[in-house]
Amino acid sequence: MSFFEKFKNKKVIVSIGVFVIVSLGIGGWFYNKNKLNNDQMGEMENTIETYTIADDEKIFINGVIVPSKSEDFNPSSEGKISKLNVTNGKLIKEGDLLFTTKNESVLDEIDGLKGQLSELKKSNTANDPLINTEIKKLNAQISALDKKAYVNTYAPFEGKVYLNDKSENSDEQTSLLTLQSNEFYMKGQASEQDLPKLQIDDPVDVLVFSNDKNLIGRISFISDRPSTTPNDMSAGGQENLSHYDINIAFENQENLVNGFHVQASIKVHDKLTKIPTSAIIKKEKESYVFKDLNGILKKEVIQISSENDEFTVVSSGLDKNDIIIRYPDESMEEGAPVNTGNPPVSEEGTPKGDEPIPNAPKEGVEQ
Repeated sequence: MSFFEKFKNKKVIVSIGVFVIVSLGIGGWFYNKNKLNNDQMGEMENTIETYTIADDEKIFINGVIVPSKSEDFNPSSEGKISKLNVTNGKLIKEGDLLFTTKNESVLDEIDGLKGQLSELKKSNTANDPLINTEIKKLNAQISALDKKAYVNTYAPFEGKVYLNDKSENSDEQTSLLTLQSNEFYMKGQASEQDLPKLQIDDPVDVLVFSNDKNLIGRISFISDRPSTTPNDMSAGGQENLSHYDINIAFENQENLVNGFHVQASIKVHDKLTKIPTSAIIKKEKESYVFKDLNGILKKEVIQISSENDEFTVVSSGLDKNDIIIRYPDESMEEGAPVNTGNPPVSEEGTPKGDEPIPNAPKEGVEQ
């Protein structure tokens, strides 16, 4: 055999050997990779699914700041202002005199009676008893009419006076003045869906839109009579719901301006908690769930109020924002770690299981 043929045969043997080594390396790499993938799949199958109990519901009510008391004052149709005792913007106390009106027709009637009285007195030179009786009657009538001729109007409560100017181009009747109290409250409306969830004295957080001020208050009044019904609502609103007046009293009167628009938020504290029925384990006469307490299983006995195949209402044993195991089994033990599917992190910050495989072939490099 020539040297060339021997060299050719050796080259073939070496090539076969290299191919076998490379094949074994690639095969080992795929084996290790598949083994890791299978292990990871197994870990995913053992992942524990959790359920976070919803926080308390919040109800939002839009409204406006209004004075707690407001009253318009006007002289009667037969009366005219005799004296105005207040000025625009004046702060007054309860019982202060606002204005005095006089009734011209009553004054005319009084003048007529006084004329009759004068004539009777002139004619009663003999002190006639009948004439004296008539004089007494006239005096009584004049005294009664005097009380109607001039009428004083007093402030029924403490507040600020606003004098109203009637527009020359308007035929609408405008009151002479308006008295508004110095104390304000929020007037809003709640829908029929939210009304059963509200109670008198419920605490309220109020946001003032114009200045972003946050105020504290409480519900002071809940109407049981709808102020707007479905037929009253515009086409763009919730035309299928009735709305009810809600009043909210403030903790203090700072930063309150008449007419400012505000929004109240009321946290509904419901002692009942709704959880998935699948989260409950029933054993003998006991019903319980497993809570995820900082990554550790904790058994919690519960009291059931009502249940169906999907959800159960719990009356005690759980709180809002508690994290429970959605699909527990009886093999779980209190104190065991909770696997929520998040891979542990190595010291280098790389999730374990994703480290490079040693001696794996590098892409793009001939072997």
